[in-house]
Amino acid sequence: MKILGEKSLSSKVIVGLKTIFTIISIIDVIVLGIIGKIVRHIVMKENIQNNIFDLVLFIAIIITGMIALFIIGQFIKIFKNFKNNILFCENNSKSLNVISNSCFIISTVYLLIGILIFLITSNLMEEFLYYVFAFSIMLMIIFAIAGIGIKILNEVYKKAIEYKEENDFTI
Repeated sequence: MKILGEKSLSSKVIVGLKTIFTIISIIDVIVLGIIGKIVRHIVMKENIQNNIFDLVLFIAIIITGMIALFIIGQFIKIFKNFKNNILFCENNSKSLNVISNSCFIISTVYLLIGILIFLITSNLMEEFLYYVFAFSIMLMIIFAIAGIGIKILNEVYKKAIEYKEENDFTI
């Protein structure tokens, strides 16, 4: 199977990324509706502590969902370039840099969520909240490692672009 060009793996990846983009967009709309309901419950002063916890959690989901859409958009740009046989260009490098920085932002969001969960629920001692805290910290670590990995990949990519340009000048 071809990796680059029309009717290649790159073309199929673009279709998959667009499908994921659509699914995440739908989830974001649903989460926005849920956030609206939670805010109404808080305004009506119904079970405020649980509603604030839910609000913080769903705000984290919507923030990371929007950043995920942005990341997927950057990957679509990269794979469109691959589909058009444009491998080593500055735009791909810029997209990788944006993706890396976005991973660090998501990592920071989950770190803050973990801290907030710990501070808000430290007196509750509910087992479920410890799982949410642990899950938040795991996501923070995963996105931090992904950000570092993509940053390193971007530096390698920049070197490849540099070598390609030097090679183009010699010919």
